[in-house]
Amino acid sequence: MLAFALDTFEEPQIISLIEDVKNLESNKTNFGFRKLRLINVENPARLKLEIEKSIANSDNQGSIYLLDQNNSIITGTFISNIKISKSEKNNLSLSGYVWHQPKGYYKAWKMKINNQINARDIWKNFEKNELLGWLVFALNNMNTEPSKENLIIEINGDHFNNIDEFFCTLGEEINGVAGYFGRNIPALYDCLRGDFGVISIKELTWKNHQKSKKLFKSKFNEVLQTFEDFDIKINLQ
Repeated sequence: MLAFALDTFEEPQIISLIEDVKNLESNKTNFGFRKLRLINVENPARLKLEIEKSIANSDNQGSIYLLDQNNSIITGTFISNIKISKSEKNNLSLSGYVWHQPKGYYKAWKMKINNQINARDIWKNFEKNELLGWLVFALNNMNTEPSKENLIIEINGDHFNNIDEFFCTLGEEINGVAGYFGRNIPALYDCLRGDFGVISIKELTWKNHQKSKKLFKSKFNEVLQTFEDFDIKINLQ
């Protein structure tokens, strides 16, 4: 279940529950103007009234939140300059400037709420353009305790077919189910500095690395160099 709340700079006050929101995610940009379709709003009249009041007060910004079974807030997307462009029965169309999450982000959280993330490789059920959303979910969902030291890990190039799948695999190899350990090369560097479940990695074995080298192209050497910058022994097989 989703919900809408206006920004009061205090604890969010839910105005209305929403069954679904279309066009909430984007892989093109983190922030930009967007039209959203709110499906089956619980109390559309109240939602419209509150947004109109906020516009009159020049303070019309808020968030669409994902709720768990107890209606507690799990995560949200911030919207500013909100306007109602269309109203039809229990469905509303809004426009505004949205801090986007990537595609797949809410899908992953909904699976988490429904206890469907209980084994490795759940991300393989995601489309290619949803994998970044999975990785951002994994970052927000991670538990960094306890931290592991002098870790010895092994990955297999037959297990992933692109750089996003590599990071999905690496995250779970290091931090378990839905684990996170980077979503691009700068993020991998940050993870290796600490505070992401690992103090240090001693050795990495990369089986079937030639397949990865062909798929990743120049990024393959960038990944290797990042590991080597932290004195990790690399075994290419």
